[in-house]
Amino acid sequence: MKQISFKLLIVITLFLNGCGYHLLGTGSTLPKHLKTIFIPVFTNSSTQPEIHRQLTSSVINSFVTDGRVKVVRNSKSDMVLTGDLFYYELKTVSFNSNNFATGHIVKLAVNVEVTDKANNKPYLKQTLRAEWNYKATSDIVGTESARLAALEQAYRVLGNRLVSLLINKF
Repeated sequence: MKQISFKLLIVITLFLNGCGYHLLGTGSTLPKHLKTIFIPVFTNSSTQPEIHRQLTSSVINSFVTDGRVKVVRNSKSDMVLTGDLFYYELKTVSFNSNNFATGHIVKLAVNVEVTDKANNKPYLKQTLRAEWNYKATSDIVGTESARLAALEQAYRVLGNRLVSLLINKF
């Protein structure tokens, strides 16, 4: 009986090893020749000036933090990721009894394209959207700080989603 259990354990182990299972953040569906990426500052065709710079920094940080694709200068890259932040909306979603806006949502959308430089063709083309809510206070400075923090969270969501789409294809 022990002999059968041991053989069954070996067969199951070999089967699971061959199924392509891996820990999240350790595998990649990228072709072997795509190991480095260049990310220039995104363009901004939205109604909100200058937010594209922070978005670009957050996307770069997502790739650096993940570590499976190295962010490098254009001359040393296998891929180029370009993006256009084309949509920004600040929407009020709740009010208090004095008709004071208390809840807001920041919405962003970006078109991104990753080009495989070796084959000189697009590898990924996608529109990504993110939103984050925040609470307003009677203090203008506190409300603006909350809006900026919400934007930072939305940038992080977009950056992490982009890493996942590029490297894991989901």
